[in-house]
Amino acid sequence: MAKNGRARTVGAASPDEADPAVTVARQVSMAAAEHGDFDPSVLSLTLTLYRAMTAFDRAGAAELAPHGLSVSQLNILTVLHRADTPLTMGELGHAVSVRPANLTTVVDALTQRSLIERRINPDDRRSYLIANTPAGEDFLARFLPSHWRYLEALTSHLTSEERTQLTELLDRLRVSVETAPAQRPVEMAE
Repeated sequence: MAKNGRARTVGAASPDEADPAVTVARQVSMAAAEHGDFDPSVLSLTLTLYRAMTAFDRAGAAELAPHGLSVSQLNILTVLHRADTPLTMGELGHAVSVRPANLTTVVDALTQRSLIERRINPDDRRSYLIANTPAGEDFLARFLPSHWRYLEALTSHLTSEERTQLTELLDRLRVSVETAPAQRPVEMAE
């Protein structure tokens, strides 16, 4: 819901366009003027990425709300759908980039809804294998066709080539973030 009380639709003008004081360019310009000892393109990328992910998350949440699912839950269902065999929790966590503690909560919720199941791993009885249930597969069969059309609508301002290029760049960024050296906590100036 926009500040004026009217609902925004996917593809509507962004709040940045309505309020020039909050544009990424203005925020970067102000930060550069205040703390000029950094590459402004890094902040511009960071702010733009956060804003794009927030918009994408909101759109995904709105699409899934009628089904009582979260984006993380759908991601798990689709990964399990495409897996050749049931996955261990470690394999599933790696595939969906979710930390083990958070993964357990999401898996528990899907299990309670009978969309996935846990089975004792016959190769390692200390672990479980996770797989979709017939109910989970049935949900995906009904949901995914419209989901693909929705994703196409969300990305319709990009050409196929631009989507491919953005995918490659985002994957490089992910690798850069995951392999960056650990940073000590920054000391605050007094």
